[in-house]
Amino acid sequence: MADATETNSLLHPHQKNYHATRAGQPAKTPTLTQFPAVHYEDYKDNLGSVSLSLLTFCLCTGAFLAALDTSIVSTIFNVIGTEFESANLAIWVITSYLLSSSAFQPTYAKLSTVFGRKTILIFILSSFLIGSAACGAAGSMVQMGLARAVAGIGGGGLMAMSSIVIHDLVPMEKRGQYQSYVNMAQTIGATVGAPLGGIINDTFGWRHCFYLNIPFCLFILYVYTWRLNNYNLAMGDHWFRNIGAKLSNIDYWGILFLFIGNSTFVVATSFGGNTMEWTDPWIVGLLVTSPIFFGLFVIHEIKWAAQPLVARDMMKNQNVLAVCANNFFLCNSTMTLNFLVPQFFMGVLGFPTSSAGLWVMPRSVMVAIGCWVAGRYLQKHGRYYKFTLAVILSQLVAAIATFAWKPDTHMAIKMGSLCVEGFAFGALFVVTMVALVADIQQKDAAAATSMIFLSRSSGWLTGGSISAAILQANLKANLLETITGPEADEIIEFVRTSITKIRTLPPDIQAVVIQALLRAIHSSLFYAVIASVITVVATLKLKDCDIREKKPLP
Repeated sequence: MADATETNSLLHPHQKNYHATRAGQPAKTPTLTQFPAVHYEDYKDNLGSVSLSLLTFCLCTGAFLAALDTSIVSTIFNVIGTEFESANLAIWVITSYLLSSSAFQPTYAKLSTVFGRKTILIFILSSFLIGSAACGAAGSMVQMGLARAVAGIGGGGLMAMSSIVIHDLVPMEKRGQYQSYVNMAQTIGATVGAPLGGIINDTFGWRHCFYLNIPFCLFILYVYTWRLNNYNLAMGDHWFRNIGAKLSNIDYWGILFLFIGNSTFVVATSFGGNTMEWTDPWIVGLLVTSPIFFGLFVIHEIKWAAQPLVARDMMKNQNVLAVCANNFFLCNSTMTLNFLVPQFFMGVLGFPTSSAGLWVMPRSVMVAIGCWVAGRYLQKHGRYYKFTLAVILSQLVAAIATFAWKPDTHMAIKMGSLCVEGFAFGALFVVTMVALVADIQQKDAAAATSMIFLSRSSGWLTGGSISAAILQANLKANLLETITGPEADEIIEFVRTSITKIRTLPPDIQAVVIQALLRAIHSSLFYAVIASVITVVATLKLKDCDIREKKPLP
């Protein structure tokens, strides 16, 4: 490790001045302007005893596992709900993770600037590790929801911090290459979960879907704790020094407003039309409260916050806003498809969990291909607007084709629509990350990255909540309409709380239930089409830039 003189020589000029005054003046609270990210050819000295290759592997693995946790439950959450006799509330296995992830993800850029990148990396990885272990050991839906929330606190950070650290420690000429590794890890993790979850469930049991994270997390935790420097803190500073002053830099009101807005929305859409009527005063109150707090969050970030979660300059940049809108609605559409496609294969077609997962495996392969093609296209052409528009139009076509699925639709058509959607998803996640920073200053990249991850996590959350609400409300209405007789209430409750056991019902009731489920899935898939249309509109607002020169094109 470098000595004090050598280490100080690697600091940004602002960091040198700060360090030089520490001996004779009261310590100052580090801020984003005092400690810009380090971008030097001699970046290796900031890594400690870990190589860039090993650190990149750890960052990509952490991002992969965090993204995997958003999708691995898509084929098993009904299995979990059935075991706990709460299948109609099983969406909480997904939404509790996304809720905590979206609430805390925007804070990690600022927290890691104040307390050090290493400190926050250790915190988020520990949270993800503890949450994963608790999920595997959960004994009820309440325990599972709480454990998933703990895992989500870490998972959101693992995805955001991977890009931030790459931005810090990789030289400019190689940054695009290394960022593509992170993007691919996240994108593949978000798509491979469905088949992997089905295979693990049928082979070892659903609890091992969460235990899978533990050995990887322990290894990464060792690397972060013992081999990585807390490189962005001034020499001699520690995360616990002047902690009160450091904590004053956090936008607590912004976090609170965003969390309440998301929470009330998720609770309302989870219970409304499901266990409670939409006209119930509690549901109405939650639906009114949610937009109020979202509005307060926006106003607070624009006018009131001294240290806003969302950089105000970024709110005025057309490209940043267009990319964030694109990713928000794209994730709405993709999450709806990820949630409903396994339901179609298992509930309507009667496939076992592992088979349903295997049928969506080609989509996962196409996601990786989409990432690779987008990277190659950008490297060759340097422009992204036409490519982005063509890809999102293909995603819209795939969403419409999936909406039109019927039980007798040829499997080639089903696979074709899944593969096109997967390719588009992978390509869009890579190309929009590049478009995000194409028209901003280098110093604003971390703030813009926080915004896009907030958009993505919020998109996953709202997409899962809205699609589940539509599905459950329509399924309940369809069952009430078609199932009658003295045992109707018991049958309906059984179907809604133990949906994976539909095939245990008598054949005549099975047919009625499957048709009710099919109609409910189609109603929910229509929302994916609407979200895709809005994504196209948002894409039209992008400014085309030549990323090799970072100039808007005429």
